[in-house]
Formats: sequence, C-alpha cells, structure tokens
Amino acid sequence: MTDLGPVDLELLAGFAAKIDPLMRGVLVSGDVEQMRGLVLEAAWHCTEPPYFEHLWGVAGLYRAWMEIDDILDGWPVDYGAGTDALAMREFRLAAQEWLDMPRTETGFRDYVRRWETRVAEDAWPAPGVSGSREAR
Repeated sequence: MTDLGPVDLELLAGFAAKIDPLMRGVLVSGDVEQMRGLVLEAAWHCTEPPYFEHLWGVAGLYRAWMEIDDILDGWPVDYGAGTDALAMREFRLAAQEWLDMPRTETGFRDYVRRWETRVAEDAWPAPGVSGSREAR
C-alpha cells in the first residue's frame, strides 16, 4: 500500500469511536460467532463514508479483518477441530492491538501495516502456537 498522504487524526478519532466498542466486545466475549459478528461489523465500518474515501488504511484493515473471518470458513485451509480456537485467538489479538494502538498517525499506520503483513502469510499458526504467523 502506498502512503498517499497524512492520516486525518480527526477522521481516525471518529472511526475509532465506532470500532473501539466492538473491539472491547471481542475481548470480553467467549463465543466465536459473537466475536465474528463484532469483527464483521468493524470491517463494515471500513466501507462507510467518509472513512473509505478519506482515511488511509481502512481498505487494508477491511482485508485483514476479513482474512481472520476466513479462518472460520475453512479458507484457504481447514483447521478442523482447532478452527474456533485459532479464530478466537486472532480476533482477540486484533482487538487488543487495536485498543492498545496509539491514536497517532504512526500508531495507526503501524497497526495497519502489521496486520496487512500478518494476513499476507500463507498459513496461520497452529492453534497451540503463540506469537506471529509462521509459514509452513
């Protein structure tokens, strides 16, 4: 993704006001389908005006969050009995990192780039493996 200009911090604040409650919900939920619904709602906000048109990085966020959702769809890999645990771990990691993100241009860019890189890998780590994704 090319950097087309500065991140509008006022627009980011408005976007975060919509996303933060959803991500807090992810962290307290113990139900994978509820977590999925919250992340899908967050991804949907990425497509809303004015964010989609004017906030750098929301297209990357949309793709990253939808890639996590793909784990539950068994695409591109079926994780079998570990699917729910893997998806829940990734939903929680995305949510916690979002909430911990400094609300600065650098903080937002780093979050987007980190998740774009994370989902660009071919395989998620096995459910019992902590840390970043590892290629198999």
